[in-house]
Amino acid sequence: MGNLVAHIAAAFVTMPLLAFFVVYMVTRKLTKKKKKSFYTAINISTIFFIIAVHFLIQAIWGKSYWWPMVILLIIINILFAVGYWQKKGDLHIATVFRLFWRFSFLLFFFAYFGLLGYGILVRIVNNI
Repeated sequence: MGNLVAHIAAAFVTMPLLAFFVVYMVTRKLTKKKKKSFYTAINISTIFFIIAVHFLIQAIWGKSYWWPMVILLIIINILFAVGYWQKKGDLHIATVFRLFWRFSFLLFFFAYFGLLGYGILVRIVNNI
């Protein structure tokens, strides 16, 4: 059983878009609500996109940039908190974190596909 869970987790990390679609389909069947299923899929698959970007960077450049990524995420979260506080005059942690988490999804979604394309292109050029 543990082996099956490890294989599924590995598949979701290497193909985070698969995690997004699986979570969306499962929550869609359970809740029958498209919007809630979509946001649930975003919230869960964000972590898989972050890990996948880390491993793509490691595969392309042969070096781990995990801590700079974590520091970048912390700085982005702080910027969101400050911006929200300046705009609203009050700080709602749950709202700020939700905005930050959805922004992180977009950031790492595009980073994943950009790095995937770059990595493929580099491998093709190096093998010619």
